Amino acid sequence: MIKRHSRPALLLALLPLAVALASPVAARADDGEAKTNDDDPTINQQGFAINKILRVLQTNPDAASDSCINALKEMHQAQTALSKEEGIDPEHNQDIGVARDVLSSEMEDVTNMCGADARTYCRTATSHPDPKLTAACNALPPEED
Repeated sequence: MIKRHSRPALLLALLPLAVALASPVAARADDGEAKTNDDDPTINQQGFAINKILRVLQTNPDAASDSCINALKEMHQAQTALSKEEGIDPEHNQDIGVARDVLSSEMEDVTNMCGADARTYCRTATSHPDPKLTAACNALPPEED
């Protein structure tokens, strides 16, 4: 279990990694959003959502729960596995699809768990108005049913 006093340091260390994982080759679009370069548009779309969520949590790392941090770790492992599979001849590697499915599932977990933490923080942080945080909260992806 992660000690409470080490959570901010761990989250701060994982956030750049998670953003990098969500957007392996980040490019800036005209609207300033990070883009991903995966061949799977679902992973790219999830990367957009994760980047928006992480922008909120970067303002207060303590707002991230243990389940969010663990989901980020799992996503990292899935990204590593996908990177290894992509290094093999893609035309003859049937495991790339499986690795993408696993990564997509892990990204969904990050979106759900960390998204809930980000939304909770946005609701409770209204007493400390910060334009950067307000913009990040307004950009959060909608909750899924």
